[in-house]
Amino acid sequence: MAVFDRILVTGGTGFLGRYVLARLVGQGYRPLSTTFNEKESLDAAIAADIDLIGSDLTDPGATRDLVRSYRPEMVIHVAGTTGHNDPTGERCRQINYEATVNLLDALSDSAVKRVVLIGTAAEYGDQPIPFNENMEPRPLSHYAASKMKANEYALRMHTDPGLPVIILRVFTAFGYGQPRKMFLSQLITHGLLNKQFMMSDGLQKRDLVSIEDVTTAILSSLTAEKAVGRVINIGSGHGVPLRDVAEAVWKACGAEKSLLEIGAVEKTGDAAFDTEADISLAREILDWSPAQQILDGTEPGDALLDTIARMKRDLRSA
Repeated sequence: MAVFDRILVTGGTGFLGRYVLARLVGQGYRPLSTTFNEKESLDAAIAADIDLIGSDLTDPGATRDLVRSYRPEMVIHVAGTTGHNDPTGERCRQINYEATVNLLDALSDSAVKRVVLIGTAAEYGDQPIPFNENMEPRPLSHYAASKMKANEYALRMHTDPGLPVIILRVFTAFGYGQPRKMFLSQLITHGLLNKQFMMSDGLQKRDLVSIEDVTTAILSSLTAEKAVGRVINIGSGHGVPLRDVAEAVWKACGAEKSLLEIGAVEKTGDAAFDTEADISLAREILDWSPAQQILDGTEPGDALLDTIARMKRDLRSA
């Protein structure tokens, strides 16, 4: 990786942000990380090697001051919200769209060399798989719509005034530290505690990509010249039925088979359709492909086994 003096990571205390910061520190960098919530903290192992500030990116003035004072060469914008408990979409609009607009506007007259934004597979909506970057977005949720709008703005900023943006459209990232409200995190927790877990029929496919692989893609994009101004899918390249994942996790956790109730819950929203990424562009432009798959046949892959083991240690020490 090339040497940069000033790397700004927004949302560094979140799931993806923590992995990005850890990798940067491991490569000898001292990044500046922002967080919306000043009560959140960084991982103790790397906290001393990171500058952390509370910054409200929804405030245009504060965002401008941040950029002018730090003068980042590289920006990795991972701050955002998934929109849970946001029935009106107002929080998604503020944090995913307005904050991104403020950041891009502040960077527009700076000397920044690269701005990496994180999109979502949800922007594609219900379309035939595999999803490729030439498809028109068809968002079906406030979250997806806010991400789409932010990324459309970013692409306009690339056209004029030439801001060097890259949009990585990340599919379902999984790994240790995934938010507890996510399907896989809940599934593993219930399996380890040997508690009843009810889910849909699980026939819908999900492209689940390891958080470590996503982090590698982000860092690769910092120096990939042909990536600027592009939208690039980051996924495993394989859609896996959630029932297959559930059965593999349940077995790995040693939970009672009868406690996994597949088909007990009706599908709602985006649970009714499949996701799978065409990752040929990522291979070509980023020289990137996923190193791990969530399942090895019908058994958990190494990344999933590691996630289960680390969550098991957490439960034992709680």
